[in-house]
Amino acid sequence: MLNFYQKRKLRSILNSRITRAVLAVLAGLMLWNAYERYVIADMMSDRRVLIEQEAALLQSQKAELEAQVQYLRDDRGIEAAMRRQFDIALPGEEVVVILEDEDSESEIQPLQAQVESTSWWPW
Repeated sequence: MLNFYQKRKLRSILNSRITRAVLAVLAGLMLWNAYERYVIADMMSDRRVLIEQEAALLQSQKAELEAQVQYLRDDRGIEAAMRRQFDIALPGEEVVVILEDEDSESEIQPLQAQVESTSWWPW
């Protein structure tokens, strides 16, 4: 067991200004490190939300592409793609081209404004 003088010396060292300053600096460094970790965790959670949204978008695009691939695997889909891309017709089919009239811009005539007479007689 420590004798009285050794305890008093230990208390004086622990209660000194230098020891308190060192402990305060260490506590400040620990607080700063904890704050940095909090900021990084917050940024990572925001990034995670964005990545999950992108993943959901990519999943929907994947589903659309799989539907298109499934459609193009069918004979009807292949025929439709060939007709659309190469302008092909089967034997016996006729192609009908519908032309629209040229844009004939008709002028819109304004309604004739009724002139109000200032006289009190209606004729």
